[in-house]
Amino acid sequence: MSQTKTIIFFSFMLMVSGLLLVACSNDDTEDANKEVITKILEHQFTGPDEKFVNLIWNPKYTTVVNNKEENKELEEYVEEIYGSYFVSSYMSSFLTSSGTSYPILAHLTEHKLNLADIKIEQSEKMSTRYTFVATVGYWKDGEEEKIADVSGEVIFSTKEEGKIGRFQYTGDGGLGKLMNQQD
Repeated sequence: MSQTKTIIFFSFMLMVSGLLLVACSNDDTEDANKEVITKILEHQFTGPDEKFVNLIWNPKYTTVVNNKEENKELEEYVEEIYGSYFVSSYMSSFLTSSGTSYPILAHLTEHKLNLADIKIEQSEKMSTRYTFVATVGYWKDGEEEKIADVSGEVIFSTKEEGKIGRFQYTGDGGLGKLMNQQD
């Protein structure tokens, strides 16, 4: 009788372990994607990154090759920071559309940025789509920190697991306008 109970107990534990393994593997992908989004938002809203800004604005890093401006140092730095998170075909679109806006604006208006909190949700209808709300602190030296909520959408590639195929801000709670205001 006790041998039967032991076999039933181990069979039950094996079945539960299998179910947990399947559930955890799905959670791991979701958690890895959320971690990627978090890393991007940390880079965007911590700083500003003075090295990044200097590489963009300092003309000593720009050369003209075949009538086209190139900045190898910036390309290498961007690849180092963002390269592992985006599909390569989207990297320049991200930088052109939104990847430089908040770091450059913070630099130009002499604001500091701090990523205070992030809420990320995966779409129930589209498993590769995530939305986020990032709570961003911003201030100038000598001022009290203010808060704005920046929202956006991220779509992960279906061909390159764990890589972003599209990243866009959908609202910034007035952050851009507020940083741009003259005192």
